[in-house]
Amino acid sequence: MNALDRLDAARAALAEDAARALRLLPGAAALPRPLRPERDLVAAEALRAMGFFTRAERLYAAVLARSRGAADAALRTEAALGSAAGLRALGKTVQAGARLALARGAGLKGFAARLKLEEALVLRAAERYAEAVALLKPMLAASLRKRAWDEAAFLFWAIGGARRFQGRLAEAEAAFDSSRAMAKRAGDRPGQGYALFGIGGAARVRGDLLGSEKAYGEAARLFAGSDDFFARAYAACGRSNALRQLGRLAEAERGYREAYRLYSRLGDAVDLAYVDWGWGEVLLKRGALKPALSRLRAAERAFRAGHETRGVVLCLHSSARALHSLGKTAQAERLFSEGLALARNAGIHTHLESFT
Repeated sequence: MNALDRLDAARAALAEDAARALRLLPGAAALPRPLRPERDLVAAEALRAMGFFTRAERLYAAVLARSRGAADAALRTEAALGSAAGLRALGKTVQAGARLALARGAGLKGFAARLKLEEALVLRAAERYAEAVALLKPMLAASLRKRAWDEAAFLFWAIGGARRFQGRLAEAEAAFDSSRAMAKRAGDRPGQGYALFGIGGAARVRGDLLGSEKAYGEAARLFAGSDDFFARAYAACGRSNALRQLGRLAEAERGYREAYRLYSRLGDAVDLAYVDWGWGEVLLKRGALKPALSRLRAAERAFRAGHETRGVVLCLHSSARALHSLGKTAQAERLFSEGLALARNAGIHTHLESFT
């Protein structure tokens, strides 16, 4: 294939096989200059699908910097929406909102539905759960009316995540179960896997640790050997959280090591912080208080940088327990109170979760 044919083939492969799309792409120098932004957009979309959000963002930014005029409006809008999706995954919701404003400003009607969905997902990532659900519910009703099962699976999953962090666990689990059913109906294996992540997380929070470990294990098998490195890392970390709560600390630590390796490869600082926090909890359970504090403090710094309130609360309360055991009770009380205030201000219930 010549360079133009390879670009067309890469775009066609993107939805089904992101890694293949990357392999098919010609080098930028092989293409006429006007087509190079499109080439970089395909690369960015493929990298984001695989979980390489930081690398994808560099390409999205380059596309947005180089595309100009009415002729490039669709390309700019696609890049802005893809960038917003990657940025929210990294916890950078303010920057994601700026990208949405850019996409909205283009005024292209063909992107209206995708823009509305991304606005809801950015609200969800910004911990504005009630607002996010209010936007997502009409979209879900529309997808069910038109029997778009893959869309419905995704929307049930998004609503389930919001309900989980609101502490409405029965609603969360029902939404995740519906997501899995819709994904099965659509023949969407990744969709089933992400629904299982939600089921595993909700089950763990309500104390069903064996059910949680089973759900994450099933998800891990669905994604095993795939190019979705983010999902593989998520599965390893989530299952390790359940194993830790079950007291299977050696297995949990092996899982955290695998998740750490994958998230490090992806450059995903916020999710890497969740691994550090879970690993710190393993160390706490073993009585290794100072190494645990080191992990927890590293996680807290990353959570604060990523504006991840839930993670900050987890770290503050874990650190408080470690400090109390070290005899630093006044400092521990201050951290505990700070975490409680943060949780209540955000409307989340992390401070009440025994099985996180």
